[in-house]
Amino acid sequence: MDSDGKIAEITLETKTHKIKDIKFNIKNLRFKCKRCATFCCKLGGPKLSLRDVERLEKTGYNKEEFLESGRWGLRGKADGSCIFLQFNKERGFHECSVYDVRPILCRLYPFYLQKKSSSLFMLRILPCRGISRRVGKLIDETFIINHLSYATSSE
Repeated sequence: MDSDGKIAEITLETKTHKIKDIKFNIKNLRFKCKRCATFCCKLGGPKLSLRDVERLEKTGYNKEEFLESGRWGLRGKADGSCIFLQFNKERGFHECSVYDVRPILCRLYPFYLQKKSSSLFMLRILPCRGISRRVGKLIDETFIINHLSYATSSE
């Protein structure tokens, strides 16, 4: 993998915002969550969108319980981990207690889109133990389209 974590360049149709083209910088890369929560859930909470806050409130949480005061960030525990992260001793891995309504940045992790222009985005990768050349789902056009649907869904 290159040092910048650039996986693919994605070009969108200007008017429809649908994917027009995907050019891969890295091929045969795979992803499978190891449920370690090392980077994604233990390094402070992500910024939340209004939709994220609304989804969490629909589950019965009050935003004062999960929002960091003074900013739209997810509150963390004293050790820096997410307030919704729990360790399941029986299964031996971490679980998100709000997985079905988790924030958009959590849904996309370890991937993020860097906007280059109104129609050009770079798909980048953040540190994650689930990235591999041998195990997991192939990061291909279908994988990217499915992940981007999280960012554009109107739930």
